Amino acid sequence: MSLALAAAIPGDESPEQRDRDQQFVRALDALLSHSGSTHTARDVVTLAEGPGGLIHGNVTDRLQRAGLSSHTAELVVRTVTAARELTAWWPAERTRVQAPADLAAIAQPIFGRSPQEQLHIAIVDGRNGLLDLHHVYTGTATGTSVRIGELLRPVLEAHGVGFAAVHNHPSGDPEPSDEDLRLTSELLAAARLLDIEFLDHLVIGHGRWVSIRSKQPSIWGAEAP
Repeated sequence: MSLALAAAIPGDESPEQRDRDQQFVRALDALLSHSGSTHTARDVVTLAEGPGGLIHGNVTDRLQRAGLSSHTAELVVRTVTAARELTAWWPAERTRVQAPADLAAIAQPIFGRSPQEQLHIAIVDGRNGLLDLHHVYTGTATGTSVRIGELLRPVLEAHGVGFAAVHNHPSGDPEPSDEDLRLTSELLAAARLLDIEFLDHLVIGHGRWVSIRSKQPSIWGAEAP
């Protein structure tokens, strides 16, 4: 693997994920070369904070501020978005979210060490196949203002059967706060009104994570094991 690829891909990923990321970066290099851009895939992936940032984030403005032309930035984002939407039509290829650890493994490399709090919604189909990990909010280290309707809208638009919320604590400590528990309760109430299954709310830190459903099952009306 080249030094450029090594620098662009996080070092704490599984071998399988690193292989996928390397393929992604090579394809991105080819796209940039054909577009006439002087930027490399390493530049773009680093600006997006990893391949996952390009796949799941909204980075057009950030790429332009870093010097990419508007044409190149929009081309990269449109291509990645189209590829993500296209692959969603192959259910056999969807990642299965069967347990909290599955979702944590997806989210950690994307924004687990973000200096700002990010809130994402993982949308699943009837077989717990991941339809999308939708970025809803970016806040500050002191908190995020959340509207319940904005969290559920992407689930409805994707025709999801269920969803899980996942956000990071920039401090690195994934212990849920009182605000996290309040948000979980409000999300559950709204999801039940809409007949959508609310699977869990994960809080991720630096290499650690907590499932609120496992830690506070009473929110879902269940007893602790």
